[in-house]
Amino acid sequence: MNFGPVSSDGGERRLNVLFTRARHRCEVFVSFDSGDIDIARATGEGPRVLKRFLAYAETGVLDQPNCVPADHDSAFEEDLARVIGSLGYPVDAQVGSAGFRIDLAVRDPDKPGRYILAVECDGATYHSALWARERDRLRQQILEDLGWRFHRIWSTDWFHRRESEISRLKSALESARAAAPPGKPRTVSAPALEEPARPPVAAPPVQRPSYQMARFAVGLPGEPHEIPVAQMADIVGRIVEIEGPIHAEEVGRRVASLFGKDRAGSRIAAAALEGLRYGRKNMSTLRENEGFWFTNAQGERCPVRDRSTAVGSLQKADMLPPLEIRAAAMQAVKENGGIGRDDITVAITRILGFQRTGPELRARIDSVILRLLKDDNLQEEDGSLRAPR
Repeated sequence: MNFGPVSSDGGERRLNVLFTRARHRCEVFVSFDSGDIDIARATGEGPRVLKRFLAYAETGVLDQPNCVPADHDSAFEEDLARVIGSLGYPVDAQVGSAGFRIDLAVRDPDKPGRYILAVECDGATYHSALWARERDRLRQQILEDLGWRFHRIWSTDWFHRRESEISRLKSALESARAAAPPGKPRTVSAPALEEPARPPVAAPPVQRPSYQMARFAVGLPGEPHEIPVAQMADIVGRIVEIEGPIHAEEVGRRVASLFGKDRAGSRIAAAALEGLRYGRKNMSTLRENEGFWFTNAQGERCPVRDRSTAVGSLQKADMLPPLEIRAAAMQAVKENGGIGRDDITVAITRILGFQRTGPELRARIDSVILRLLKDDNLQEEDGSLRAPR
């Protein structure tokens, strides 16, 4: 089964964007139901997520069990499964989660992606229940609320009146198959028995490196503004290599810190800026744009850093390099497969480690987004921002 981009690597992220971007209502138009999706014939996490979502849209019940078919609990259940299979119905053993595993779950032969009947017997699961009420009523009641139809077979009846029980089982299977309308009963995203058991996988959060400040020994006596400009160029060059893109003001603060000063006065700031300009003139790797300094490598592949634990000055909106905001915007678009104008501002804010989007931060991010759109580095289609094709 192929669902285009949904079946490819990362297809579940595309679905996540689709499911979560609606503000008020999400209407689904499909020519099939969740039961038509046979996970055994699909690849990737995308079809699994799509199947669960369609099941939720059909029933209004959100259920994400850890459905891992397992081996039979007893020879009785194994024999019963063989008989069900001989009647033309695919069957899985021990389907479900926690204390609500179904002994034998029978699939619809016409739509192998959905179950039509739960066959319960007095196997290990039955005898492990603590109370008769739990054993005989609670499990069935809870599972019936999820849309399952039940058929019980006792081992004594199976061994002493086998043909009668097979006939009764056959009638139950035919009745369940005929009574199952589109989308009912509830489907459970369980892999086929021959498929390795895999629980639903949640996409791990993307980890960004924390902002690292330049800390090294300068090994020079005297005041920062008194050292030769060539030596200052070496110092600020190392700062930029570690922290670039970085604003010239922040470079001055770092120079003051390296020399043991509490603050960067006008003379230290001027000496740091002179060293930056000297370095740009005499070093082919140092570049500047809009007051922010960076190396050639940082310009080509700008680092995106988490500022949640950085010093206060680095968390000011005007200390955010446009180059880094731009890189964060492209990451947000790539990770979401497309994102709305309002949402991308919040996404960039979170990527950079901020917990709230104030007016100054929003204005700075919006100005970079507008520039990306103007330069055709981003395209807007139906209210969604995407990378150019």
